[in-house]
Amino acid sequence: MLEDVKITKLDNGARIATSAMQGSNVCHLGFHIPMGSRREKASEAGWSHFAEHMVLRGSEKYPSQKIINRILGRFGGCKNAETSALWTRFYAHVPAYGIGKTIGVLGDAIAHPLFSQPDIEIERNAILSEIQMAADDSASRLFHLVNESLWPRHPLGRPIIGTAESIASIDANSLKAFHRARYTSRGAMFIAAGKVDHDEIVERVRPVFDALSDAPEPRYRRASPDWPVKPVAVDRCDKSGAGFIISFRGVADSDPRKHAQTLLTSILGGGSSSRLYRSVRERHGLAYAVGAFFGAEEDNGTICISAEVSPDSIEKALALCGHELKALAGKPVGRQELAFLREKFASIAILGNEANCEGEYNILKGCLENHKKIEGIDEEVERIRSVLASDLQSLAAEIFRPENCSLVLSLPRGCKASPEKLREALLNG
Repeated sequence: MLEDVKITKLDNGARIATSAMQGSNVCHLGFHIPMGSRREKASEAGWSHFAEHMVLRGSEKYPSQKIINRILGRFGGCKNAETSALWTRFYAHVPAYGIGKTIGVLGDAIAHPLFSQPDIEIERNAILSEIQMAADDSASRLFHLVNESLWPRHPLGRPIIGTAESIASIDANSLKAFHRARYTSRGAMFIAAGKVDHDEIVERVRPVFDALSDAPEPRYRRASPDWPVKPVAVDRCDKSGAGFIISFRGVADSDPRKHAQTLLTSILGGGSSSRLYRSVRERHGLAYAVGAFFGAEEDNGTICISAEVSPDSIEKALALCGHELKALAGKPVGRQELAFLREKFASIAILGNEANCEGEYNILKGCLENHKKIEGIDEEVERIRSVLASDLQSLAAEIFRPENCSLVLSLPRGCKASPEKLREALLNG
């Protein structure tokens, strides 16, 4: 549950949000910079991720990664950073007495990074190795193909890590220029939950955002539901088994139907009681594991079905998946199945809302980054319990359309199965 939430918007456009939690002696905090892979130019692919790595390699006051790690490490907590499609985040989990120093160290790194050329060369080698590892890993290649197929020639289809070519083009001058232009206070946020004093947090964080550029928040191409998908993509690999990911563009996190999407995905492939598991695994024994999962951002969502099967079984497995997709779109979910799922996810929401500072932080993060109203657990549970069978059927009919479906296949090099015929088996279900 969100406790004592306060939000201050600074004149430079940044927001500072805190949730003061009674009885807590720790704090989960983070700086959120509105810069990610979707906001990059094509020639800058991966630069946000590269900058994130470099920010923590040294700053004006704390000139090396060793110094930064030593100062923050003494609090016994943890610090980390991540880059998403829209955000670069720097966060930490520390005892309350370490809040001031942690903000000071992370803030100076974000506002005044050194970006030395020797450190850039070290980080470049590390990230190029990471890119090569992803290229050598069949699962990574498969998920890259999913994004590329759902969003061909769109920034959403590009890997956050970038390409070897784009990473090779970075030097100290270009990275400093990128940081000056793209690390802006407009749209930036600081979030803290735990044992916090809001006014004190504001005074400590304000100078960090004042030191950033006040240029407009970096723009990004919106996700359009009319953007064409790539029907089928194939990764040929040196293994004996086959696999597939069936993917659909779903509803966004800001869409009021997001709870229906959660239930729909669970009906399909949410564990051993799901329809796909009972059909593909239990009745036909075509796969050891088959499941469905979803993701949602501010303006887009995804539902995926995945399984690993033998090459001889892949056509039948896809046909069974297609049958279950058609069934959800063509017939309302039964009363008992729906009641079970509504109660299951209402309970998950309640359990996940158990007071802890990292949980509070994540709730605030989701609301502020995705421009959603901050609501309590009672409102969320009520929305879950109000999902109707007709809501699920209409959403299934909207999402599970052939023109909204992309099939990504992992096939052995010697497999003679036709990708087009496999897609046809899926659609004919």
